Amino acid sequence: MELIDLVTDDNVDFKFKARSKDEALKKIAELICKNRKNIKILDVFNILKEREELGSTGIGNFVAIPHGKMDIEQDLIGAVAVSKVGVDFDSIDKKPVKIFFALISSKNATNLHLKMLARISRLLINKNFSEKLLNVTTFKDFKELVEQF
Repeated sequence: MELIDLVTDDNVDFKFKARSKDEALKKIAELICKNRKNIKILDVFNILKEREELGSTGIGNFVAIPHGKMDIEQDLIGAVAVSKVGVDFDSIDKKPVKIFFALISSKNATNLHLKMLARISRLLINKNFSEKLLNVTTFKDFKELVEQF
């Protein structure tokens, strides 16, 4: 599975607005669940929140990768959100998060989950990619940017 296969036009928000970590997680859960009738927003929110309680997924440089595992039919589901202002997300470097790349995986897809987290991390740690992502406004542009890197 390729990184770009994780998200569709429905699962991205390039004008993301949230005032708190919980609000960001709720909106990310909504993005993940959009047009998916078999997954409940509250369930995804709770999985993401539980993971955040173990330690922030804010990895620094304005990036967070909220993730978790739950009973879902698909192996992996993703969502991308970009905030111009940023959200206080308890990141390791104390900077607000502007780029969220969320990942939910099936409980049976542990290896795939870890591999995809590694791919996402490598991509988002690249400052050139992250800076360009902050200026993306369409899914088409996002897709082209991911394919470029």
